Parts: sequence; structure tokens; C-alpha cells
Amino acid sequence: MKKIILILGANGVGKSTTSEMLLQKLAKCAFIDADWCRAINPFPFTEATKIAVSDNIYSLFKNYLLCEDIEFVIFPYGFHGERKQIFEQVLSRLRQDDIAFELCPIILKCDREENIKRAVKNGREKERIERGMKNTYGFYDTYTYPQIDTTHMQPEDVAEKILDILKLS
Repeated sequence: MKKIILILGANGVGKSTTSEMLLQKLAKCAFIDADWCRAINPFPFTEATKIAVSDNIYSLFKNYLLCEDIEFVIFPYGFHGERKQIFEQVLSRLRQDDIAFELCPIILKCDREENIKRAVKNGREKERIERGMKNTYGFYDTYTYPQIDTTHMQPEDVAEKILDILKLS
């Protein structure tokens, strides 16, 4: 069965970087960049934009999951705010359309100082980093999905660990 590899974690933890590395290591794989699914300037979080973003994500998942040449879809994402609800709606639509998949969530974590350091290195503004730490750091502590502490790991090693957890190495 095709797999959606859902990479979760706080803002700036390295979800996208790890996902890009995972894409290089995993054959028959596609990568959906959640940031590009909502690349609107300015981004008003209104009902209209939520519908557009949800439709974008759904369409990409549907196209990739129906493609015979693709077995894995990597999706780095955050569940904070209304994002989890949007993601659950996308999964529900896929199931309603009888598109089979297995959801494989993995949470990336690192210590707070490292998380801030990575966000700075990524070029994020101080205000965005502070908001991200407030809204997303520690957010995933109650989830029971497999977790990887990436504090002292390189993205390539994190990708290998994900492959090990999913028994794909």
C-alpha cells in the first residue's frame, strides 16, 4: 500500500530539510511542500484561502497517490492552529474517493536552543521565530507518533532514522 510519510514538528525544526534528504534516499517517492501549497502574499487565513490550500494539498496527494510510479509521498507539515483540521479534511476526501494509503507520521524534535539556531540559519525573522517557538515548540509532546530527537543529528542521519522506523532501509 502506498504511504504518506507525514513529517511533523515545531517551526524551524528541520522538517523540510529532512524531507528533501528523504526524497533523495527513497525511490518511487514524491515530495509535497506545504509552504508552496499556501504561497499567497499576503496570506489572509480566511475561509477562501483555507479552501484553496486544502484543495491544493488534496490535488497533489490525489495525483501522486494515483500515479503507478509513486509509492511514497513525503509531506512536512505542522498541526498547530487550524492546520490539523485542514489535513484531516484532505485525508477524509482521499478516503471518500477510495484512494488507498497508509499514514506514517513521524515527529521531529530538538532542544529549544538548537531549534532557534536552525530557524536563524534558515533566514527567518526574529518575530517569526519567537511566534513559532511560542505556538509550536512543545506542541507535539502529547502525540504518540514515533519521535526523533534531531538535536545532534544531521538531516541525512535523520532521514536514515526515518527509513529505519518505517522499515524501508
